[in-house]
Amino acid sequence: MKMFRSILRHAILLGFLLLSAYPLLWMALASVRTEGDARRYPFSPPREWTAENLRVVAESGSFGQAYVNSVVVCVAGVFGAVALSSCAAFAFARLRFRGQRALFLLFLLGMMVPVHVTLIPLNRLMGTGGLGLKGTLWALIGPYIGFALPLSILILRGAFARIPEELVDAARIDGCSTWGVFTRVALPLVRSAIATVVIFNFLTMWNEFAFALTLLDPARPTLPLAITQFSGEHGIRLTQTCAALTVVVLPLLVVYCLAQKHIIRGLTAGAVKG
Repeated sequence: MKMFRSILRHAILLGFLLLSAYPLLWMALASVRTEGDARRYPFSPPREWTAENLRVVAESGSFGQAYVNSVVVCVAGVFGAVALSSCAAFAFARLRFRGQRALFLLFLLGMMVPVHVTLIPLNRLMGTGGLGLKGTLWALIGPYIGFALPLSILILRGAFARIPEELVDAARIDGCSTWGVFTRVALPLVRSAIATVVIFNFLTMWNEFAFALTLLDPARPTLPLAITQFSGEHGIRLTQTCAALTVVVLPLLVVYCLAQKHIIRGLTAGAVKG
């Protein structure tokens, strides 16, 4: 009976794996087949193989520039989010000051606000009548950092709170200041939670479309916007779009697979104690 339950559990898990992996596999195969083959036999293995779709994507100048723009926006946004959220989370977890709980709850309220309700106000703020940043990458980096703070603080605060008090006391006895405790003791001990914050925010910023469409200059798109160039007026170039999506998704899959253990451990550390 025990063996039967184990087999059933693994069969169910395998089924979920196949359901999750099939769209990615279909997308990758569609990127190396001809347009006619993909439309005539969409659910069968490729019969007409070609690398033309990948060549078109590689030679697209706007797509290459969009790749660079996405990397710049995501690296800057993730760095800013991790730097600010780690400082705030450490303060909420280890320091005592007036209004601490109210301020922490105020940050958490940010998780209840749908980010897209800020689209019109941000469009006016970043325009010529406001900060004048509309059309530049900075118009995305600032909002991305702000939107990432609530969840990042929640995860990191739980991780900082799990650090044994004895380690903090020992560091203070050795002469560490509060900043020294934060940088030399606390940060190295919450690497898994930081990895979770980094990867989660990177994936979110990498795939974001609505704010990029509204705030960026069309001549300086990010990847989600650049992918739309493979859609025509009367239809979509299916295989070229799949090739572009494959190029976009592949690095994310590699990073996620390499950091999977850190993500699970970091989420657990941030959820047990608060």
